[in-house]
Amino acid sequence: MNEKEQVNEGYVIIESVTVGNARFVIGENPNNQAAPYVTWQANVKNDPNNFFWGHYCATKLDAVADFAQRINAEAEYLRERTKANTAPLQERKERGETR
Repeated sequence: MNEKEQVNEGYVIIESVTVGNARFVIGENPNNQAAPYVTWQANVKNDPNNFFWGHYCATKLDAVADFAQRINAEAEYLRERTKANTAPLQERKERGETR
């Protein structure tokens, strides 16, 4: 990895995915025996390094599963929002109200 290592609250960011304006990360801190992994969210429009809504995990597998769930939930939210925004236009097209 050529990027500088990113650390937040003692956790090294080991994975990062951006979906829309949401950035999701997995952090690893082997010194925290109770919760050596965490997933966080950040808003890339406001500050992509201001993490919030931490989900702390005991295993890397749990963190990866949570990471995937958060990414999928955001993608589904964006899909539904896009459908809602385009549905009226599509309905108008079907009725022949647009050129």
